[in-house]
Amino acid sequence: MLWSTVAGFFSDLGDFFSGKSFFELAGYTWNDLMKLASEVLLKNPSEGVYADTWKQIQNIYSALNSVAVTLLVLFFVYSFCREAVDLHTEMTMERTIKLFIKLIVVTNVMNLALSWMPKFMGWAKTLTSAILGEAKFGFYFDGVAVYDAVTGASGWGALVGFLTALLFFLFTCVCGFIVIFTILNRIIKIYMIAPFAGIALSTLAAGGQTAQVGHSYIKSFFGYVLSALLIAVVIVISTTFIDTISIESDSSVVVLLSYCLKMGAIASSVKASDAVMQKAFGL
Repeated sequence: MLWSTVAGFFSDLGDFFSGKSFFELAGYTWNDLMKLASEVLLKNPSEGVYADTWKQIQNIYSALNSVAVTLLVLFFVYSFCREAVDLHTEMTMERTIKLFIKLIVVTNVMNLALSWMPKFMGWAKTLTSAILGEAKFGFYFDGVAVYDAVTGASGWGALVGFLTALLFFLFTCVCGFIVIFTILNRIIKIYMIAPFAGIALSTLAAGGQTAQVGHSYIKSFFGYVLSALLIAVVIVISTTFIDTISIESDSSVVVLLSYCLKMGAIASSVKASDAVMQKAFGL
């Protein structure tokens, strides 16, 4: 009885280090990482587990608000003086009223910016949830079949099978963690720019080229928020995209490389979501 238990233990240990387990574990690990990525993607950076962090952002915003108000006054005075000394146009009552209307609008935008940001992020979460839907991550990798093909195609046998399986498993983990890291980095980027909303938006009172700072800020914020939609699309198609092997080959190594290339493409696409959003929508 004891001998059979010991023999069974070493047999299981041998199967584990043979490489078969690493091949199969790679598929399960990828599915789990994609599930985790979708869960993190659906988190609102201002609510739930991130509520305390958002309170710190609000505190920083309040501390910078005095600077923002001062800049608002300076930019308004600059805009008024620029219009007043313009020799090509006459400073009429209508233009003066327009300047003050712009001042009122910018003041309200500055005051409401931080309170509206969670609403925009909530809307992005709703759209992201609609894209993800009931996404099923059913990527399955026949580790035993691939292991037998790898070991049978090489004179090194089990050694090559183990090393290949280990490298494939590690590559799968790296690509999956890159996806999750990019999603977390998106949240950090929102936190980085949110406290400076008042300072950036105060430039809108100046008009002209100076106001481009405020316009760029608004575009950047919506770019970071809406990039979740592009990431959601990549996550949804990840399983079917990986399973669609376009390379027809009897070589198991070529098939493995195809899997690696597609996992790398998914990870790099998620990482480039900000750039794609900016290029496609001008944000």
